[in-house]
Order: sequence, then C-alpha cells, then structure tokens
Amino acid sequence: MRTKLSLVLMCVVIATCASARKNPLSGPMPTAASQSEKASLPKADSGMQKIKHVIWIIQENHSFDSYFGTFPGADGFPPSTCIPVLPGSRRCVKPFHMPKGEPIYDLHHGWGNEHAAYNNGRMDGFVWAEGSPFTMGYLDDRDIPNYWAYARHYTLCDRFFSSEMSESLTNHLYSVAAQSGGLIGGLGSIKQIEEVLGERGGFSFASIVNSFSRGHVSWKYYVETRPMTADRNSYGVIPSLWFGEPKAFSLWNPLAGFKAIREDPNRMKNLVDLKEYFQDLRSGTLPEVSWIVPIFEDSEHPPETLAPVARGMWYVTNIINALMESPYWKDSVVFLTWDDYGGFYDHVPPPIVDAFGYGPRVPTLIISPYAKADYVSHFTYDFTSMLRFIEDRWDLPPLTQRDAHADDMKDCFDFKQTPLPTLIFPLPKKLPRPERTMYQDYEPYVPPPVINLNPQRQARSHKPQGWVQ
Repeated sequence: MRTKLSLVLMCVVIATCASARKNPLSGPMPTAASQSEKASLPKADSGMQKIKHVIWIIQENHSFDSYFGTFPGADGFPPSTCIPVLPGSRRCVKPFHMPKGEPIYDLHHGWGNEHAAYNNGRMDGFVWAEGSPFTMGYLDDRDIPNYWAYARHYTLCDRFFSSEMSESLTNHLYSVAAQSGGLIGGLGSIKQIEEVLGERGGFSFASIVNSFSRGHVSWKYYVETRPMTADRNSYGVIPSLWFGEPKAFSLWNPLAGFKAIREDPNRMKNLVDLKEYFQDLRSGTLPEVSWIVPIFEDSEHPPETLAPVARGMWYVTNIINALMESPYWKDSVVFLTWDDYGGFYDHVPPPIVDAFGYGPRVPTLIISPYAKADYVSHFTYDFTSMLRFIEDRWDLPPLTQRDAHADDMKDCFDFKQTPLPTLIFPLPKKLPRPERTMYQDYEPYVPPPVINLNPQRQARSHKPQGWVQ
C-alpha cells in the first residue's frame, strides 16, 4: 500500500518514549523470554493432549466489525457509531452493509494510516485515514454464511487483536516468531531484509520452527499456488502473492525469509504447495502443526474485483471440509483468522502491550470437536496466543515475552464435552470469478504523518510496483 518504507524502531527511540498507554510507539520490543518465564510455564494438561493436529488458516485484511460487527452476542458496532469524515467534522459515516462488488480499491492499512485511524485510542480516524467511506462497510450472514455458521456451531473470539498495529508481513512474522524483529512495514526480498534490518541472509531471530526441531514436532507451511502465466500478469499485485511460491519469501510466507530455514534443506522441504495438504489428509501424513496461506484471488484481500470475499470463503470451506471428511477431524483444531484489519473499521481500542501492538481486532474462529459450541470468547488474544497454545500442547518454551504472557486460548475449548460433529458445506459448481481489473488503492483524505526514524537507511524506497500489504 502507501507505506513508503519498511522501518525499524530503534532502541534509542523506544527509550525516549513516555507512557505506553498514551503513546503507541512506547514500551519495549518483544524480547526473548527469560529463564524464569520459561520455567514457570505450565506443562501441557491431559485435555490439550486430545489435540494432535493444529491447522492455522490465515486469510487477509478484515477487521472483526467488518465480518462480525452484527453477530448476536458478540461485541459489535455500538448503536451510536458514526465516524467523522475529517478530524473535528460534524459530517460522519455510519456502518452500512457493503454493496455488492465493493470496495473496488484497496484500503490503506500501513503503520501510519493505522495509527491515524486508532487516534490515541479514540478509534475515530478511519474514514479520513483510509480515504474512503467503505472503511465502514460490513458483511454478515448474507455475504459470508459459512463463516457465520462456523461461529454458531463452534467458537468465535471477539477480543482477538492483530499482534502489531501494522500490515501483513509484520503480523505474519508474529504468527511464526512472536515478534516482527522491530519491523513496522513490508519487505519484498531477502535483499531488503539485509538492507533494512542489517541481517545478512534473512531474519536472524528465532522462529517456532527452532522449537519444533528440538521438540520433534512435525510441521508444514502450505502455500496455495496457481500456474504461472507466460506474461506473468498479476494485475498490479506482487507476483509471489498472485501465483504463490512456497519456497520464496513473501509478505504472507515469512518462514522463507529466515536464515536458519533458508540454509537448511530439511526445513525448506516443509514449505510446500497447498496441494500437499489434501494429499497428506488422504495418505495419513498430516503434520502436527501447519499453516495455510492463499494466493491473492482466494485471500479476501481488497479490492473485491480481484479477490471476491465469497470466493475466499469457499476456498477456506474446501480446506475445512477436507479435514472434516478425514480421520484427522477427531483430534484436530482449526484456527481460522485474518492477518490484519485491512483498513476496515473496528470500534474496540486495542490494548497497548509494547511498542508495536496490539493492532485492531480481526475475526478468529476456533473449529474443533473440542471447541465450545455456539460460544463467543471474550478473552483477549493475539497471534501469539496460538503460539502459546502450541507451546503448551507440545511442552515447548516461549520465544519472546509476547507468547510467554499471551492467553493460551483454553477458554475456547471444553475437553470434557462430547466431541462436536462436523459441519460440511457442499461446494458450488461455480465460484465467484475475479474481474481482473488493475490493483489500486484509495488516497487518504488527510495524509497521516510520515514516520522517519532512520533517515539514512530509508533514503531509498523499497516499495515494489504493485505493493500490497
């Protein structure tokens, strides 16, 4: 999007910040968990041992309110919600049901826009920071019936926050490493990681894959792919997101950017095409932990013309159907979530836990025979809560203070209940098709302030053509 540069918060800046509650830049970075924190963590209990497989599906760019703001029993839109068009303006935009085919452009959702929308916790800057009234548009069971049905049959989390008040890459990093390495923007290549972070060969901080190796936990990172066209036309979207490249680092495939993984063929072989997920279900080789990320047209990432939400919903439904039709359903959990708010309004101010987060709420569903039925969990979570669940289940140490102190999501489960049945949806014969228009985004009504913490390192823009967060 419009984040011009990928930035790193420097320690000297953090040290000069004041109250963490007042200033979203203040507070420490997520750092490695201390020995005392590691020693004090509980061992996996007998209930969690019933879960033998974690499937973490990560979709793109929607806030909680944009999908579940009208869901009964959830913390949705307050009745008086109306967000000003400009700062201090009496003109405002109320939440409205999203018209078919909208938004035709992407909404801003980088660090600067997100903090402007957040507006020191007032959550009233969305319309002018995103540059469009479509930030206030929402969907419901008329548009995403399968997601609402999963929420009614299993567990919906209405206080699940993105881990960083920023865009895709940073939050995907939290999903594998419980930190972003200080990054507050997107990077498109290993070279950019080297230039911006000064880390040769890729990210040098630990990911949970390190823990998997020591704990002998099997894993895979499934990446959806599509055939590469002769002209590589990706309609303005980064080719690695449009076509999918399991072995290549991208905004949605962060593990390929870790030096310790890139230089280890045994680890790289676990970055695979999504087709292997279906093969693994059939052949009895599903790993204990897996992530699943889409190509752009199945991601639900605006614009609607390039990635129809209904198409993404059916893509996810097919993945979940396959699990439910396999022997693995009986001892699995699906964590279905979205990586960031995508520029869409959410009314709940995210708690400020450190210099980077939390960010706005994102939809999250817990789908499992042991998920509480027709339940809305009001506990506070972020992506490191999934890591905490995995760490507790397989008796692994935390990676940073974030996952060490994250809620472990046990409120979402009842391991003593009669296992819940499957909920399988027949797939339609025809899926919604993208219109193949060029990717564009809205301009903010009021440009957010430019954050420039390291002018020399940021002298050159690292924004590829068609940059998408």
